[in-house]
Amino acid sequence: MKHPLRRGIVATAVVALGAGLLGAAPAAQAAPNSYAYSAARWLDDQLTDGVVHNEQYDFDDLGLTIDVFLALHDLETRTATQQRIVEALASKVDEYTTGGSFAPDDRYAGATGKLASAVQEAGQDATSFGGVNLVQRAEERVVTEGTSAGRASDLSEYGDFSNTIGQAWVVRALSTASSSRAASTVEYLLKQQCADGGFRVSMADEQCGTPGAEQGPTVDATAFALQALGVAREHGISGLDDDVAEATDWLLRTQAADGSFSDGGTANTNSTGLAAATLRAVGQVGRAGAAASWIVSKQVTDAKAEDTALGNEIGAIAYDDAALQTGLEKGIPVEARDQWIRATAQAAVGVDAQLPPATFTVTAPTGYVAGGSTVAVRATGLASGEKARVVLAGGGAVSVFANADGLATASVKAPARTGTVRATVTGSRSNRVGSTSVRVLAASARFPASVGATSVKVNGKVRVNARGLAAGEPVRVYYRSRYVATGTASSTGRFTTVIGVGPATGRKTVFVRGLTDTRQGTATLTVVR
Repeated sequence: MKHPLRRGIVATAVVALGAGLLGAAPAAQAAPNSYAYSAARWLDDQLTDGVVHNEQYDFDDLGLTIDVFLALHDLETRTATQQRIVEALASKVDEYTTGGSFAPDDRYAGATGKLASAVQEAGQDATSFGGVNLVQRAEERVVTEGTSAGRASDLSEYGDFSNTIGQAWVVRALSTASSSRAASTVEYLLKQQCADGGFRVSMADEQCGTPGAEQGPTVDATAFALQALGVAREHGISGLDDDVAEATDWLLRTQAADGSFSDGGTANTNSTGLAAATLRAVGQVGRAGAAASWIVSKQVTDAKAEDTALGNEIGAIAYDDAALQTGLEKGIPVEARDQWIRATAQAAVGVDAQLPPATFTVTAPTGYVAGGSTVAVRATGLASGEKARVVLAGGGAVSVFANADGLATASVKAPARTGTVRATVTGSRSNRVGSTSVRVLAASARFPASVGATSVKVNGKVRVNARGLAAGEPVRVYYRSRYVATGTASSTGRFTTVIGVGPATGRKTVFVRGLTDTRQGTATLTVVR
Protein backbone atom coordinates (compact mmCIF):
# COMPACT_ATOMS: atom_id res chain seq x y z
CA MET A 1 0.00 0.00 0.00
CA LYS A 2 1.10 3.52 -0.66
CA HIS A 3 0.83 5.13 2.80
CA PRO A 4 3.60 4.84 5.37
CA LEU A 5 2.42 4.64 8.94
CA ARG A 6 3.89 8.07 9.59
CA ARG A 7 3.08 10.76 7.08
CA GLY A 8 5.11 13.75 8.15
CA ILE A 9 2.13 15.60 9.59
CA VAL A 10 3.13 18.79 11.30
CA ALA A 11 1.21 21.45 13.15
CA THR A 12 1.88 24.91 11.78
CA ALA A 13 0.45 28.32 12.52
CA VAL A 14 -3.21 28.04 13.44
CA VAL A 15 -5.76 30.00 11.47
CA ALA A 16 -7.90 31.86 13.97
CA LEU A 17 -11.21 31.18 12.27
CA GLY A 18 -14.28 29.19 13.24
CA ALA A 19 -14.39 25.87 11.44
CA GLY A 20 -17.30 25.09 9.16
CA LEU A 21 -18.24 21.70 7.76
CA LEU A 22 -14.78 21.00 6.36
CA GLY A 23 -12.88 23.57 8.31
CA ALA A 24 -13.45 26.59 6.10
CA ALA A 25 -14.70 29.70 7.81
CA PRO A 26 -18.42 29.94 7.10
CA ALA A 27 -18.99 32.43 4.32
CA ALA A 28 -22.18 34.33 3.73
CA GLN A 29 -24.50 31.98 1.89
CA ALA A 30 -27.97 31.95 0.48
CA ALA A 31 -30.79 30.79 2.69
CA PRO A 32 -31.32 27.02 2.69
CA ASN A 33 -33.27 25.75 -0.28
CA SER A 34 -36.92 24.91 0.30
CA TYR A 35 -36.23 21.23 0.95
CA ALA A 36 -33.53 21.93 3.54
CA TYR A 37 -35.62 24.65 5.19
CA SER A 38 -38.57 22.30 5.43
CA ALA A 39 -36.35 19.64 7.03
CA ALA A 40 -34.99 22.20 9.51
CA ARG A 41 -38.48 23.26 10.50
CA TRP A 42 -39.49 19.63 11.09
CA LEU A 43 -36.36 19.01 13.17
CA ASP A 44 -37.20 22.05 15.30
CA ASP A 45 -40.58 20.50 16.02
CA GLN A 46 -38.92 17.33 17.36
CA LEU A 47 -37.27 19.14 20.28
CA THR A 48 -38.56 19.23 23.84
CA ASP A 49 -36.96 21.93 26.00
CA GLY A 50 -34.05 22.11 23.60
CA VAL A 51 -33.30 18.38 23.36
CA VAL A 52 -34.52 15.34 21.50
CA HIS A 53 -36.41 13.20 23.97
CA ASN A 54 -36.77 9.55 23.03
CA GLU A 55 -40.33 8.71 24.04
CA GLN A 56 -39.96 5.02 23.34
CA TYR A 57 -37.27 4.54 26.00
CA ASP A 58 -37.86 7.77 27.96
CA PHE A 59 -34.45 9.43 27.83
CA ASP A 60 -32.91 12.57 26.40
CA ASP A 61 -30.88 11.60 23.32
CA LEU A 62 -28.09 14.15 23.59
CA GLY A 63 -26.01 12.78 20.70
CA LEU A 64 -28.97 13.13 18.38
CA THR A 65 -29.64 16.57 19.86
CA ILE A 66 -26.15 17.62 18.78
CA ASP A 67 -26.86 16.25 15.30
CA VAL A 68 -29.93 18.49 15.11
CA PHE A 69 -27.91 21.47 16.30
CA LEU A 70 -25.18 20.87 13.72
CA ALA A 71 -27.75 20.56 10.94
CA LEU A 72 -29.39 23.87 11.87
CA HIS A 73 -25.99 25.50 12.32
CA ASP A 74 -24.63 24.37 8.95
CA LEU A 75 -27.86 25.52 7.28
CA GLU A 76 -27.56 28.85 9.11
CA THR A 77 -31.21 28.80 10.11
CA ARG A 78 -33.30 28.86 13.31
CA THR A 79 -30.67 30.58 15.42
CA ALA A 80 -32.98 30.85 18.42
CA THR A 81 -33.42 27.08 18.38
CA GLN A 82 -29.68 26.62 18.11
CA GLN A 83 -29.24 28.74 21.23
CA ARG A 84 -31.84 26.73 23.14
CA ILE A 85 -30.02 23.52 22.25
CA VAL A 86 -26.66 24.87 23.41
CA GLU A 87 -28.17 26.09 26.67
CA ALA A 88 -29.75 22.70 27.27
CA LEU A 89 -26.49 20.88 26.53
CA ALA A 90 -24.57 23.09 28.96
CA SER A 91 -26.52 21.55 31.84
CA LYS A 92 -25.98 18.00 30.61
CA VAL A 93 -22.24 17.77 29.90
CA ASP A 94 -21.51 14.92 32.31
CA GLU A 95 -24.71 13.16 31.39
CA TYR A 96 -23.45 12.92 27.80
CA THR A 97 -19.68 12.57 28.10
CA THR A 98 -19.45 10.31 31.18
CA GLY A 99 -21.34 7.35 32.57
CA GLY A 100 -23.55 9.76 34.53
CA SER A 101 -24.85 8.63 37.86
CA PHE A 102 -24.19 4.98 36.97
CA ALA A 103 -20.47 5.43 36.21
CA PRO A 104 -19.42 9.03 36.93
CA ASP A 105 -15.73 8.27 36.42
CA ASP A 106 -16.19 6.94 32.88
CA ARG A 107 -15.03 9.22 30.07
CA TYR A 108 -16.20 8.75 26.49
CA ALA A 109 -13.78 10.11 23.89
CA GLY A 110 -16.11 10.39 20.91
CA ALA A 111 -18.90 12.04 22.88
CA THR A 112 -16.47 14.54 24.37
CA GLY A 113 -15.03 15.40 20.97
CA LYS A 114 -18.47 15.72 19.41
CA LEU A 115 -19.80 18.01 22.13
CA ALA A 116 -16.63 20.10 22.08
CA SER A 117 -16.92 20.46 18.29
CA ALA A 118 -20.53 21.58 18.58
CA VAL A 119 -19.62 24.12 21.25
CA GLN A 120 -16.84 25.47 19.03
CA GLU A 121 -19.23 25.69 16.08
CA ALA A 122 -21.60 27.66 18.29
CA GLY A 123 -18.81 30.17 18.93
CA GLN A 124 -18.54 29.33 22.63
CA ASP A 125 -15.58 28.37 24.77
CA ALA A 126 -15.07 24.61 24.82
CA THR A 127 -12.55 24.98 27.64
CA SER A 128 -15.30 26.19 29.94
CA PHE A 129 -18.68 24.85 28.94
CA GLY A 130 -21.17 23.94 31.60
CA GLY A 131 -18.32 24.17 34.09
CA VAL A 132 -16.24 21.60 32.19
CA ASN A 133 -13.04 21.93 30.15
CA LEU A 134 -14.05 19.73 27.21
CA VAL A 135 -10.76 20.26 25.40
CA GLN A 136 -8.77 19.05 28.39
CA ARG A 137 -11.05 16.06 28.79
CA ALA A 138 -10.56 15.18 25.13
CA GLU A 139 -6.80 15.55 25.47
CA GLU A 140 -6.81 13.23 28.49
CA ARG A 141 -8.38 10.52 26.35
CA VAL A 142 -5.54 10.60 23.77
CA VAL A 143 -2.98 7.82 24.13
CA THR A 144 0.52 9.34 24.21
CA GLU A 145 2.82 6.31 23.88
CA GLY A 146 3.19 3.06 22.00
CA THR A 147 1.51 1.81 18.85
CA SER A 148 -1.81 3.31 20.00
CA ALA A 149 -0.33 6.81 20.30
CA GLY A 150 -2.86 9.35 19.07
CA ARG A 151 -5.89 7.15 19.65
CA ALA A 152 -8.75 8.81 21.50
CA SER A 153 -9.95 5.95 23.68
CA ASP A 154 -12.77 5.53 26.17
CA LEU A 155 -12.15 5.15 29.87
CA SER A 156 -14.82 2.78 31.11
CA GLU A 157 -15.20 -0.35 33.17
CA TYR A 158 -17.28 -1.68 30.30
CA GLY A 159 -14.46 -1.43 27.75
CA ASP A 160 -13.17 0.86 25.03
CA PHE A 161 -15.76 1.35 22.27
CA SER A 162 -14.02 4.21 20.50
CA ASN A 163 -14.10 4.11 16.71
CA THR A 164 -13.13 6.12 13.64
CA ILE A 165 -16.16 8.39 13.81
CA GLY A 166 -15.42 9.29 17.43
CA GLN A 167 -11.76 9.77 16.54
CA ALA A 168 -12.83 12.19 13.80
CA TRP A 169 -14.76 14.30 16.32
CA VAL A 170 -11.73 14.45 18.62
CA VAL A 171 -9.54 15.48 15.68
CA ARG A 172 -11.94 18.32 14.93
CA ALA A 173 -12.15 19.51 18.52
CA LEU A 174 -8.42 19.41 19.27
CA SER A 175 -7.43 20.90 15.90
CA THR A 176 -9.81 23.80 16.39
CA ALA A 177 -8.48 24.30 19.92
CA SER A 178 -4.83 24.33 18.71
CA SER A 179 -4.09 21.42 21.04
CA SER A 180 -0.57 20.01 21.11
CA ARG A 181 -2.15 16.56 20.75
CA ALA A 182 -4.10 17.34 17.60
CA ALA A 183 -1.38 16.15 15.20
CA SER A 184 -1.09 12.75 16.87
CA THR A 185 -4.87 12.22 16.68
CA VAL A 186 -4.71 12.97 12.96
CA GLU A 187 -1.87 10.46 12.59
CA TYR A 188 -3.95 7.79 14.25
CA LEU A 189 -7.01 8.67 12.21
CA LEU A 190 -4.97 8.18 9.05
CA LYS A 191 -4.07 4.66 10.16
CA GLN A 192 -7.73 3.89 9.56
CA GLN A 193 -7.51 4.93 5.88
CA CYS A 194 -7.35 1.94 3.59
CA ALA A 195 -5.31 1.59 0.41
CA ASP A 196 -8.33 2.49 -1.73
CA GLY A 197 -8.79 5.81 0.08
CA GLY A 198 -11.79 4.94 2.24
CA PHE A 199 -11.80 4.71 6.05
CA ARG A 200 -12.85 1.72 8.16
CA VAL A 201 -15.14 2.33 11.12
CA SER A 202 -13.51 -0.01 13.68
CA MET A 203 -10.08 1.29 14.69
CA ALA A 204 -6.84 -0.65 14.99
CA ASP A 205 -3.22 0.23 15.63
CA GLU A 206 -2.23 -1.39 12.32
CA GLN A 207 -2.66 0.51 9.07
CA CYS A 208 -5.83 -0.53 7.28
CA GLY A 209 -4.89 -3.06 4.64
CA THR A 210 -2.10 -4.74 6.56
CA PRO A 211 -2.47 -8.36 7.74
CA GLY A 212 -4.91 -8.54 10.61
CA ALA A 213 -6.53 -5.24 9.67
CA GLU A 214 -8.61 -6.23 6.65
CA GLN A 215 -11.91 -4.54 7.53
CA GLY A 216 -13.10 -2.50 4.58
CA PRO A 217 -14.11 1.16 4.48
CA THR A 218 -17.61 2.57 4.96
CA VAL A 219 -19.28 5.68 3.61
CA ASP A 220 -20.05 7.12 7.05
CA ALA A 221 -16.55 6.61 8.45
CA THR A 222 -14.97 8.02 5.30
CA ALA A 223 -17.20 11.11 5.25
CA PHE A 224 -16.66 11.89 8.94
CA ALA A 225 -12.91 11.34 8.57
CA LEU A 226 -12.79 13.55 5.48
CA GLN A 227 -14.58 16.33 7.33
CA ALA A 228 -12.14 16.01 10.24
CA LEU A 229 -9.13 16.16 7.92
CA GLY A 230 -10.54 19.32 6.40
CA VAL A 231 -10.86 20.95 9.81
CA ALA A 232 -7.34 19.85 10.76
CA ARG A 233 -5.94 21.22 7.53
CA GLU A 234 -7.70 24.55 8.02
CA HIS A 235 -6.22 24.84 11.51
CA GLY A 236 -2.62 24.38 10.53
CA ILE A 237 -1.93 20.66 10.13
CA SER A 238 -0.19 20.14 6.82
CA GLY A 239 0.56 17.14 4.63
CA LEU A 240 -3.06 16.08 4.25
CA ASP A 241 -3.83 17.01 0.65
CA ASP A 242 -3.26 13.53 -0.78
CA ASP A 243 -5.28 11.89 1.99
CA VAL A 244 -8.21 14.25 1.39
CA ALA A 245 -8.04 13.69 -2.37
CA GLU A 246 -7.95 9.91 -1.99
CA ALA A 247 -10.89 9.85 0.43
CA THR A 248 -12.85 12.09 -1.92
CA ASP A 249 -12.10 9.82 -4.86
CA TRP A 250 -13.28 6.83 -2.84
CA LEU A 251 -16.60 8.53 -2.13
CA LEU A 252 -17.02 9.38 -5.81
CA ARG A 253 -16.38 5.79 -6.82
CA THR A 254 -18.82 4.55 -4.20
CA GLN A 255 -21.75 6.70 -5.33
CA ALA A 256 -24.49 4.75 -7.10
CA ALA A 257 -25.77 5.70 -10.55
CA ASP A 258 -28.95 7.18 -9.00
CA GLY A 259 -26.88 9.48 -6.76
CA SER A 260 -27.35 7.53 -3.52
CA PHE A 261 -24.84 6.09 -1.07
CA SER A 262 -25.17 2.88 0.88
CA ASP A 263 -23.90 1.77 4.26
CA GLY A 264 -24.39 -1.81 5.29
CA GLY A 265 -25.68 -2.64 1.82
CA THR A 266 -28.73 -0.36 1.96
CA ALA A 267 -29.06 2.92 0.09
CA ASN A 268 -30.21 5.40 2.72
CA THR A 269 -30.62 9.12 3.29
CA ASN A 270 -28.46 9.11 6.40
CA SER A 271 -25.29 8.09 4.56
CA THR A 272 -26.29 9.89 1.37
CA GLY A 273 -26.91 13.14 3.24
CA LEU A 274 -23.56 12.93 5.00
CA ALA A 275 -21.76 12.17 1.73
CA ALA A 276 -23.60 14.93 -0.14
CA ALA A 277 -22.64 17.57 2.42
CA THR A 278 -19.05 16.36 2.42
CA LEU A 279 -18.72 16.29 -1.37
CA ARG A 280 -20.20 19.75 -1.66
CA ALA A 281 -17.68 21.05 0.87
CA VAL A 282 -14.74 19.68 -1.15
CA GLY A 283 -16.03 21.22 -4.37
CA GLN A 284 -17.75 18.19 -5.91
CA VAL A 285 -20.99 20.14 -6.30
CA GLY A 286 -22.30 18.12 -9.22
CA ARG A 287 -22.03 14.80 -7.42
CA ALA A 288 -23.41 16.38 -4.26
CA GLY A 289 -26.36 17.66 -6.27
CA ALA A 290 -27.10 14.18 -7.58
CA ALA A 291 -27.08 12.84 -4.02
CA ALA A 292 -29.35 15.66 -2.86
CA SER A 293 -31.88 14.92 -5.60
CA TRP A 294 -32.03 11.30 -4.45
CA ILE A 295 -32.67 12.47 -0.88
CA VAL A 296 -35.58 14.65 -2.07
CA SER A 297 -37.28 11.53 -3.40
CA LYS A 298 -37.45 10.27 0.21
CA GLN A 299 -38.62 13.54 1.77
CA VAL A 300 -42.18 14.21 2.90
CA THR A 301 -43.53 17.04 0.75
CA ASP A 302 -47.01 18.51 0.51
CA ALA A 303 -47.67 16.64 -2.71
CA LYS A 304 -46.31 13.34 -1.41
CA ALA A 305 -48.11 13.53 1.93
CA GLU A 306 -51.53 14.55 0.66
CA ASP A 307 -54.21 12.15 1.92
CA THR A 308 -51.61 10.00 3.71
CA ALA A 309 -50.65 9.34 7.31
CA LEU A 310 -47.69 11.73 6.93
CA GLY A 311 -49.81 14.83 6.48
CA ASN A 312 -48.43 16.38 9.69
CA GLU A 313 -44.79 15.46 9.03
CA ILE A 314 -43.91 17.79 6.14
CA GLY A 315 -40.13 18.14 5.81
CA ALA A 316 -39.21 14.84 7.46
CA ILE A 317 -36.85 12.60 5.48
CA ALA A 318 -37.32 8.85 5.51
CA TYR A 319 -34.31 6.58 5.97
CA ASP A 320 -35.09 4.59 2.84
CA ASP A 321 -37.91 3.55 0.50
CA ALA A 322 -39.31 1.04 2.96
CA ALA A 323 -39.50 3.61 5.76
CA LEU A 324 -41.20 6.12 3.46
CA GLN A 325 -43.80 3.63 2.29
CA THR A 326 -44.55 2.52 5.84
CA GLY A 327 -44.82 6.14 6.91
CA LEU A 328 -47.25 6.99 4.13
CA GLU A 329 -49.46 4.13 5.28
CA LYS A 330 -49.07 4.31 9.06
CA GLY A 331 -47.41 7.63 9.90
CA ILE A 332 -44.46 7.84 12.29
CA PRO A 333 -45.14 5.84 15.46
CA VAL A 334 -43.11 6.32 18.62
CA GLU A 335 -40.86 3.37 17.87
CA ALA A 336 -39.95 4.74 14.41
CA ARG A 337 -39.49 8.42 15.23
CA ASP A 338 -35.90 8.00 16.33
CA GLN A 339 -34.91 6.69 12.88
CA TRP A 340 -36.74 9.52 11.12
CA ILE A 341 -35.02 12.17 13.27
CA ARG A 342 -31.60 10.60 12.72
CA ALA A 343 -32.11 10.39 8.98
CA THR A 344 -33.42 13.94 8.71
CA ALA A 345 -30.71 15.47 10.91
CA GLN A 346 -27.97 14.05 8.71
CA ALA A 347 -29.80 14.46 5.39
CA ALA A 348 -30.94 18.06 5.89
CA VAL A 349 -27.53 19.55 5.10
CA GLY A 350 -27.08 17.12 2.24
CA VAL A 351 -30.38 18.04 0.63
CA ASP A 352 -29.28 21.68 0.61
CA ALA A 353 -26.65 20.64 -1.96
CA GLN A 354 -29.37 20.31 -4.57
CA LEU A 355 -28.46 22.40 -7.60
CA PRO A 356 -30.66 25.30 -8.75
CA PRO A 357 -32.67 25.23 -12.00
CA ALA A 358 -30.55 25.75 -15.12
CA THR A 359 -30.81 25.71 -18.89
CA PHE A 360 -27.92 23.98 -20.61
CA THR A 361 -26.57 24.86 -24.02
CA VAL A 362 -26.70 21.69 -26.10
CA THR A 363 -25.01 21.22 -29.45
CA ALA A 364 -25.08 18.37 -31.97
CA PRO A 365 -24.22 18.02 -35.67
CA THR A 366 -26.04 20.70 -37.68
CA GLY A 367 -26.30 18.59 -40.83
CA TYR A 368 -28.00 15.25 -41.32
CA VAL A 369 -26.94 12.15 -39.43
CA ALA A 370 -27.57 8.63 -40.58
CA GLY A 371 -30.21 6.62 -38.81
CA GLY A 372 -28.64 4.20 -36.37
CA SER A 373 -25.32 6.03 -36.39
CA THR A 374 -23.56 7.48 -33.35
CA VAL A 375 -24.16 11.16 -32.71
CA ALA A 376 -21.84 13.42 -30.70
CA VAL A 377 -23.81 15.57 -28.23
CA ARG A 378 -22.25 18.28 -26.05
CA ALA A 379 -23.77 20.28 -23.21
CA THR A 380 -22.31 23.22 -21.30
CA GLY A 381 -23.48 24.92 -18.14
CA LEU A 382 -23.53 21.88 -15.86
CA ALA A 383 -21.89 21.80 -12.46
CA SER A 384 -18.49 20.21 -12.15
CA GLY A 385 -18.96 16.46 -11.86
CA GLU A 386 -22.72 16.65 -12.37
CA LYS A 387 -24.30 13.55 -13.81
CA ALA A 388 -26.13 14.14 -17.08
CA ARG A 389 -28.59 11.93 -18.92
CA VAL A 390 -28.33 12.38 -22.70
CA VAL A 391 -31.27 11.12 -24.76
CA LEU A 392 -32.00 11.13 -28.49
CA ALA A 393 -35.75 10.74 -28.91
CA GLY A 394 -36.49 7.36 -30.43
CA GLY A 395 -32.83 6.40 -30.22
CA GLY A 396 -30.28 5.80 -27.51
CA ALA A 397 -29.62 7.23 -24.05
CA VAL A 398 -26.41 7.40 -22.03
CA SER A 399 -25.32 8.87 -18.70
CA VAL A 400 -22.09 10.83 -18.35
CA PHE A 401 -20.43 13.11 -15.81
CA ALA A 402 -19.56 16.71 -16.60
CA ASN A 403 -15.90 17.66 -16.45
CA ALA A 404 -14.42 20.31 -14.19
CA ASP A 405 -15.60 23.03 -16.59
CA GLY A 406 -19.20 21.80 -16.59
CA LEU A 407 -18.95 20.24 -20.06
CA ALA A 408 -20.65 16.91 -20.74
CA THR A 409 -19.98 15.00 -23.94
CA ALA A 410 -21.70 11.83 -25.07
CA SER A 411 -21.99 9.57 -28.10
CA VAL A 412 -25.62 8.54 -28.53
CA LYS A 413 -27.23 6.26 -31.09
CA ALA A 414 -29.64 7.97 -33.48
CA PRO A 415 -33.05 6.42 -34.24
CA ALA A 416 -33.34 4.43 -37.47
CA ARG A 417 -36.18 6.49 -38.93
CA THR A 418 -36.08 9.70 -40.93
CA GLY A 419 -37.12 12.84 -39.08
CA THR A 420 -36.08 15.68 -36.80
CA VAL A 421 -35.63 14.49 -33.20
CA ARG A 422 -34.71 16.16 -29.91
CA ALA A 423 -31.39 15.65 -28.19
CA THR A 424 -32.10 16.34 -24.50
CA VAL A 425 -29.57 16.64 -21.69
CA THR A 426 -30.96 16.45 -18.14
CA GLY A 427 -28.78 17.08 -15.10
CA SER A 428 -29.26 16.06 -11.49
CA ARG A 429 -32.79 17.55 -11.47
CA SER A 430 -35.53 17.61 -14.06
CA ASN A 431 -35.40 21.42 -14.14
CA ARG A 432 -31.74 21.37 -15.10
CA VAL A 433 -32.10 20.64 -18.78
CA GLY A 434 -31.26 21.70 -22.32
CA SER A 435 -32.00 20.40 -25.79
CA THR A 436 -31.39 20.83 -29.49
CA SER A 437 -32.69 19.24 -32.69
CA VAL A 438 -30.98 16.58 -34.75
CA ARG A 439 -31.95 15.77 -38.34
CA VAL A 440 -31.91 12.04 -39.00
CA LEU A 441 -32.13 10.21 -42.31
CA ALA A 442 -32.90 6.51 -42.53
CA ALA A 443 -29.60 4.82 -43.31
CA SER A 444 -31.03 2.79 -46.19
CA ALA A 445 -33.38 4.22 -48.82
CA ARG A 446 -33.83 4.23 -52.59
CA PHE A 447 -34.98 7.22 -54.61
CA PRO A 448 -35.66 7.82 -58.34
CA ALA A 449 -32.73 8.85 -60.55
CA SER A 450 -32.65 9.50 -64.27
CA VAL A 451 -30.47 10.79 -67.10
CA GLY A 452 -31.35 13.38 -69.70
CA ALA A 453 -30.65 10.96 -72.58
CA THR A 454 -30.34 7.18 -72.71
CA SER A 455 -27.89 7.33 -75.63
CA VAL A 456 -24.90 9.64 -75.49
CA LYS A 457 -21.97 9.98 -77.89
CA VAL A 458 -18.46 9.32 -76.65
CA ASN A 459 -16.90 12.20 -74.72
CA GLY A 460 -20.30 13.83 -74.57
CA LYS A 461 -22.16 15.14 -71.55
CA VAL A 462 -25.45 14.16 -69.97
CA ARG A 463 -27.71 15.62 -67.26
CA VAL A 464 -28.27 13.50 -64.15
CA ASN A 465 -31.43 14.03 -62.10
CA ALA A 466 -32.60 12.69 -58.74
CA ARG A 467 -35.61 13.33 -56.52
CA GLY A 468 -36.92 12.05 -53.22
CA LEU A 469 -33.86 13.11 -51.22
CA ALA A 470 -34.11 15.13 -48.06
CA ALA A 471 -33.89 18.90 -48.31
CA GLY A 472 -30.24 19.88 -48.14
CA GLU A 473 -29.02 16.28 -48.17
CA PRO A 474 -25.44 15.93 -49.45
CA VAL A 475 -25.27 14.16 -52.82
CA ARG A 476 -22.45 12.33 -54.60
CA VAL A 477 -22.51 11.02 -58.18
CA TYR A 478 -20.49 8.00 -59.31
CA TYR A 479 -19.92 6.96 -62.92
CA ARG A 480 -17.83 3.97 -64.01
CA SER A 481 -17.01 3.40 -60.31
CA ARG A 482 -15.48 6.86 -60.04
CA TYR A 483 -16.65 9.84 -58.04
CA VAL A 484 -17.51 12.53 -60.60
CA ALA A 485 -19.74 15.16 -58.95
CA THR A 486 -21.08 16.39 -55.66
CA GLY A 487 -23.75 18.77 -54.49
CA THR A 488 -26.73 19.30 -52.22
CA ALA A 489 -30.39 18.48 -52.71
CA SER A 490 -32.77 21.41 -53.07
CA SER A 491 -35.42 22.38 -50.54
CA THR A 492 -37.79 20.08 -52.44
CA GLY A 493 -35.37 17.15 -52.31
CA ARG A 494 -34.24 17.39 -55.95
CA PHE A 495 -30.75 17.32 -57.41
CA THR A 496 -29.41 18.00 -60.90
CA THR A 497 -25.90 17.99 -62.34
CA VAL A 498 -24.10 17.39 -65.67
CA ILE A 499 -21.37 14.79 -66.11
CA GLY A 500 -19.08 13.75 -68.96
CA VAL A 501 -19.42 10.16 -70.23
CA GLY A 502 -15.82 9.71 -71.49
CA PRO A 503 -14.53 7.63 -74.47
CA ALA A 504 -15.59 4.14 -73.41
CA THR A 505 -18.63 2.82 -75.28
CA GLY A 506 -21.32 0.50 -74.04
CA ARG A 507 -23.98 0.36 -71.34
CA LYS A 508 -23.12 2.37 -68.26
CA THR A 509 -24.69 2.89 -64.81
CA VAL A 510 -24.86 6.20 -62.94
CA PHE A 511 -25.10 6.00 -59.14
CA VAL A 512 -26.54 8.92 -57.17
CA ARG A 513 -25.83 8.54 -53.47
CA GLY A 514 -27.13 10.58 -50.53
CA LEU A 515 -25.88 10.82 -46.96
CA THR A 516 -24.82 7.16 -46.91
CA ASP A 517 -23.92 4.72 -49.64
CA THR A 518 -27.10 2.80 -48.90
CA ARG A 519 -29.23 5.84 -49.75
CA GLN A 520 -29.09 5.74 -53.54
CA GLY A 521 -30.74 5.92 -56.93
CA THR A 522 -29.45 4.53 -60.22
CA ALA A 523 -29.91 5.28 -63.91
CA THR A 524 -28.46 3.67 -67.07
CA LEU A 525 -27.32 5.01 -70.42
CA THR A 526 -25.49 3.78 -73.50
CA VAL A 527 -22.37 5.47 -74.84
CA VAL A 528 -22.09 5.23 -78.64
CA ARG A 529 -19.74 6.50 -81.34
